[in-house]
Amino acid sequence: MTFYTIKEAIRAGCRLKLSLPDSERIVEPHVLGRDRRGKTLLRAYQVSGPADDGAPWKVFDVDRIEHAVENGGRFDHPRPGYRPNDRSMTGGIIERL
Repeated sequence: MTFYTIKEAIRAGCRLKLSLPDSERIVEPHVLGRDRRGKTLLRAYQVSGPADDGAPWKVFDVDRIEHAVENGGRFDHPRPGYRPNDRSMTGGIIERL
């Protein structure tokens, strides 16, 4: 269910509230893809939540996301620093802005 929620949010430009084991975050999802080992990843711009390293761009392991729900916020354009051909997604892009 989380996978399809993320995929649809990218298509629609909807912000997501992600529930992770240690925190909750509000993100703007930009790219869903797989790494070279087949792990599904989400590249997103973090709007709120813990700033582990201070950088707004994050890569999330989709398997670690306990719940993803649209939070009602929308975004119309990619954030600065967006790279449509994300190097983390060497196994292929599933969905992107």
